[in-house]
Amino acid sequence: MAFEILEKLSNLFTSVKAEEEDEEEAPEEEAPEEEAPEEEEEEDEEDLIDPATAIKEACAETHCTSYKAKLDECEERVKSKSKTTETCFEEILDFYHCVDHCAAKEIFKHVK
Repeated sequence: MAFEILEKLSNLFTSVKAEEEDEEEAPEEEAPEEEAPEEEEEEDEEDLIDPATAIKEACAETHCTSYKAKLDECEERVKSKSKTTETCFEEILDFYHCVDHCAAKEIFKHVK
């Protein structure tokens, strides 16, 4: 059953991808001069930096150090055991919740 669903999904994505490739090839054949502006736009987009990343990193290093310490401690404990069912899921959630809560106000200052 699961295999059949997976196969149908992969066929669907393959056919969609093939259609996209056909659509992309057609405009290129008609007007190759249009490629240069598109490449420039892509280069401009690559230069953009998400301020949320830096803000979250700062919060993790300054505000959420206790949660990070608990997470690191849990990771070391799990890695030291060869057979364990323990995960650090709760610690990860606590850490990310702290980071998101700390960074939220600052991130929304950058939203236009």
